[in-house]
Amino acid sequence: MVLFLCNLDNKSAEKDELIWSFLAKCDIMDIDTGELSEYIEMTKKEKHEKAILQEHIENFYHIWENNKGVYLSYLPAPGKPKNRKSVSASTLEKLERKIIDFYLNKEKLEQENDRKAQLSTLRQIYPQWLSYKSLETTASGYIRRIDDDWKAYYLTDPIIDMDISKFTKAQLKEWALRKIRERDLTKKQYYNMALIIRHSLEYAVDHDLIEKNPYNEFKIDGKLFRKVKKPDDATQVFLTTERPLVEAEAWLDFHENGYTTALAIPLAFQIGVRIGELTALKTTDLCRDGKYLHIQRMAQKLERQRPDGSWYPATWKIVEHAKSSAGDRYVYLTEEARRIIKTIMDDNAEKHLNQDDFLFFQNGTPITPTAINSRIRKYCNHINTKQKGIHKIRKTYISTLLDAGININEVRKQVGHEDERTTLHNYTFNRAETSQNENDMEKALAG
Repeated sequence: MVLFLCNLDNKSAEKDELIWSFLAKCDIMDIDTGELSEYIEMTKKEKHEKAILQEHIENFYHIWENNKGVYLSYLPAPGKPKNRKSVSASTLEKLERKIIDFYLNKEKLEQENDRKAQLSTLRQIYPQWLSYKSLETTASGYIRRIDDDWKAYYLTDPIIDMDISKFTKAQLKEWALRKIRERDLTKKQYYNMALIIRHSLEYAVDHDLIEKNPYNEFKIDGKLFRKVKKPDDATQVFLTTERPLVEAEAWLDFHENGYTTALAIPLAFQIGVRIGELTALKTTDLCRDGKYLHIQRMAQKLERQRPDGSWYPATWKIVEHAKSSAGDRYVYLTEEARRIIKTIMDDNAEKHLNQDDFLFFQNGTPITPTAINSRIRKYCNHINTKQKGIHKIRKTYISTLLDAGININEVRKQVGHEDERTTLHNYTFNRAETSQNENDMEKALAG
């Protein structure tokens, strides 16, 4: 005979003795661990059902057999005469089964009601929905932004403690309209704010907490949103007079201090990539002919939430994918871009820097976006211009290509946009100084 016995918690010989006693009592010595667990669960179930039946007989109503051999009893039924209803069966076993099932179903319903009561407000649902939302994306920064919006728009609002099952279309629409008016929201701000309540209620529908989502039953008139004026060109791109000054600062920094990170700035003016893509460049991304660079990975901000709802300081990690399908692309390298990359690679070789084939290093380790941002801020201060980051260099790159007459679809592909409307609407600005614009106007309109 083979005996399979598991010391369930490896705690004590006393527990083993109890298990042996159980096995001997049940006459089931030849059993594996899985079967033992089933027997234990079965015994628990039998004990529970026996207790239910005993409780019914002792505290509600007994069981009897009538002169026709039918077994009868009563079950609780609030609202009926004497708050009870009759139940019968042809055998005692069948009647007991009916009684037990009645109470088990009642227990199940009570447990479900308790679950719903624990998730009856936005305050209770939000943490669970946010946890679920984080499973749908790898962009933890997006989850952090949602939580910031929760704190800004909801945390002190009485709506988060109201019973969601009582929400109505009219009530929620009035709430939304008041938010727009009080906060003077733009369309984008409203969308970001409303996403939380709309999706939380959708989550509640999916978990049978409510039957439908009333927030989906109305729309907001676009005229009510604060209109967003397109920002001044000088704040969005490096003007034609500023760019050479910034590039000169970067080259000076490289020659004086030996930091190749400085050359990320003039390279960005030549290839127009996102800062996460720039940070993650590797020498292996260069095509064999040296004329194209394969953009296929990026540095991504990693946000982690503490159990108390606050957030740890953000860190960066390299992910082996682009931002989107359009983001995985081949960017043309101008002669100047190739010269910059060769300068960086020669410097790395001289310093024996080749960890994982990364292009940019600082203090012997691959850089993060923070290293690039801090440098460009310093260069802007040196030339006494408005603070502008790598994203403004990206806008400068796009505007430069369009000014030169490059086809919009080619520009879209080079920068990794899904839709050319994004390229035109959000990234196209005038790089010329006012005096240059005036001269150009004079020439254009001269008789």
